[in-house]
Amino acid sequence: MGDDKIASALGLKPLSEALDKHEETSTEIAIQEPADIVPAVVEDSETIRDIEQARGNIKNIIEQGDDALKEMMSLAKQSESPRAFEVASTLMKTLLDANKDFVEMSMKKKYAVDEVNAPKEAAQTNIVNNNLILSTSDLLKMLKGE
Repeated sequence: MGDDKIASALGLKPLSEALDKHEETSTEIAIQEPADIVPAVVEDSETIRDIEQARGNIKNIIEQGDDALKEMMSLAKQSESPRAFEVASTLMKTLLDANKDFVEMSMKKKYAVDEVNAPKEAAQTNIVNNNLILSTSDLLKMLKGE
């Protein structure tokens, strides 16, 4: 095995022997591209998926809230308790806010989709800068019409 006492005690080959053996068997080293490099488009579609998921969650909450509101209103009518009507009105306010959030998510999704498509259009924008460099005497001559 060699002169390395630790390697021989553990039943391992010294690093120098392992490298020599590896060099004899393989002269080429395979270089792999990192797998975690993801194009920016995936981030954009990920954002859209996240917005869709949040929108679906809000929609689910609204549907369940509608059912809960119907039940709460029937309980409030049966009990004729002011507290029950107060809870029902609070639930209505919460559902109204959820509906606003649902519409907001739809708008955010629209803007996110537009943003994904926008860089292609922005790359085609041409900017023209016209610079005129004159001395003061040249400028005076132009103003006088000479």
